[in-house]
Amino acid sequence: MKLILRADDLGISEGVNYGILKAIQDGVISCVGLMPNMESAKHGYQLIKDLDICLGQHTNICLGKPVCSPDLIPSLVNENGEFYSSHDINHRQEDTINILECELEIEAQLQRFIEITGQKPEYFEGHAVFSRNYLQALENVAARHHLFYDNPMDQQWQKQYRIQSLDFFAFDESGLYDPYQYFESQLSNIQRNECSLVVFHPGYLDQYILEHSSYTLIRPMECEFLCSQWLKDWLKHHHIEVASFRDYQ
Repeated sequence: MKLILRADDLGISEGVNYGILKAIQDGVISCVGLMPNMESAKHGYQLIKDLDICLGQHTNICLGKPVCSPDLIPSLVNENGEFYSSHDINHRQEDTINILECELEIEAQLQRFIEITGQKPEYFEGHAVFSRNYLQALENVAARHHLFYDNPMDQQWQKQYRIQSLDFFAFDESGLYDPYQYFESQLSNIQRNECSLVVFHPGYLDQYILEHSSYTLIRPMECEFLCSQWLKDWLKHHHIEVASFRDYQ
């Protein structure tokens, strides 16, 4: 039995960067996704660059400014030249994202990733947007550059790579959940699968996150849980091996 523990949002803010660093050094995170367009992306990479971690691109088209000139990607940006929010995109009745424009921005973020890290991402996926056009653009760019495309919501992808995504968390009215109870509830799924995948958003809070993210209190809570002795003992007791996308390429 194997389990991939993925941390998203490296680069979204300095506070999150420090929390992800702790979740790698003192916890069990095996894969980290960098958001190349964000102002704190370089800061985040510098913190974790010497650690043995599988580093991917967490492509972002719903927060902050694009890497491309806004004039080239009008379907992705508002009148201020900033991305539309994920809430706005995901609640549209019609998918108005232009695939070719989206590919331009994804390509630009890939080049920014390479500029920051000196290497191609070890896996490739997207942040917070469920548009079919966006996912198609991600898949197209990944294929063009021979990148490992991570799409755990796609059953065909799960079958191809023999990686099963665990159930989504059930949030309470505070936007939190009980991670200990969650892992206990997912044990039978983990034992049944060759490899399972679960995604976290560890981090510390700063003003940017409080103003720009719906994920707030969940971040330090997950950071503490991922570093807990309980989780390390639980994985060992159930003979669950921590894996990464490197094992499936």
